[in-house]
Amino acid sequence: MLLDNKNIKQLDGIRGISILIVYLSHIGLGHLIPGGFGVTVFFFISGFLIAKLLLHEIQTTHTINFVNFYIRRAFRLYPALLFFSLATVIVLLIHRVPIITAQLGAALFYFENYFYVYFINYQQEHPLWSTFKILWSLSIEEHYYLFYPIMLFWTYKYRAVHILLCTVLLIIPLVFRFYYVIQLKDPALYEKYNYSLTHTRIDSILYGSLLAYLLYKSKYKARIYSVLRTNLILIISLFGLLFTFLWRDEAFRETLRYTIQGICLAPVLVHIVYATQHTIHHSLFANPILVYIGKLSYSIYLFHWFAIPLSTLHFAKYGLQWQLSVTVITVVFSLFSFYKVEMPFVKLRKKFGSNV
Repeated sequence: MLLDNKNIKQLDGIRGISILIVYLSHIGLGHLIPGGFGVTVFFFISGFLIAKLLLHEIQTTHTINFVNFYIRRAFRLYPALLFFSLATVIVLLIHRVPIITAQLGAALFYFENYFYVYFINYQQEHPLWSTFKILWSLSIEEHYYLFYPIMLFWTYKYRAVHILLCTVLLIIPLVFRFYYVIQLKDPALYEKYNYSLTHTRIDSILYGSLLAYLLYKSKYKARIYSVLRTNLILIISLFGLLFTFLWRDEAFRETLRYTIQGICLAPVLVHIVYATQHTIHHSLFANPILVYIGKLSYSIYLFHWFAIPLSTLHFAKYGLQWQLSVTVITVVFSLFSFYKVEMPFVKLRKKFGSNV
């Protein structure tokens, strides 16, 4: 397979489906649609894509320009984040809700997941304060950006070392998840820890990164690719994912579920991303509508959560009026954010090596 930095439409299509899963789950269909799985898929895709782009950079330039990398990440994430934070602060002021400085700092400096778990109980506070809670997943991704490029750079030439280190880093979060389940005992409590903290969930991103490394750098990459492309492995993986949805034991869901999903997503992604044209996989995930929604997914992810507590102040939650309000606010703010806030930074990102 050719290692390049070109955009992969199917990844945008997967993002499109993932954000729809998250959105539908949050507006009242959570008992039918596994919203958390949508976030897990986002994590996996991010890990795969970032690792692939970094591997291509090392292959072509023999190094990683860390300054450019972090500038690209800042231009990608901060414009929408600042707009989201500003809009939230304005809404808080309009409704005369006190602004917690530490909470704003947690949002802007990517430690909302730890702030949410250790320092605030959103269920006991004003509902508008929970707007920032959605940034827990962005915090985990940012923490991944801080260490993975450095780790990849230093272990790039040492395949066994890199794979071993990744394996250890995949096991550590699982150990922490089992620890919290055993120590905390209360499912409502250990779910919050295991679902949201970096040291319990970063493996969901690393599974994607390890897949990219195995496909493009491993000594046995051709054999690995051929195995993952077999229909038998795909079927086993799909049944594995289905099992994680159906098995409702709380201890399992907050420990092994994320591990099994990370492993099973690898063959699924390979089948989707490397499907030849005119196949069902390609036609579905390269669908222009899904690809477009996927490009908007970051904005939608932020502003659907902005819309939920705001709409809850005026309408009965999960009612038709509430759902319409959430949808309209989400669409309006997401489109404005994408075209007027995020797109102006595309040229700047290109100056620092982005391929968007």
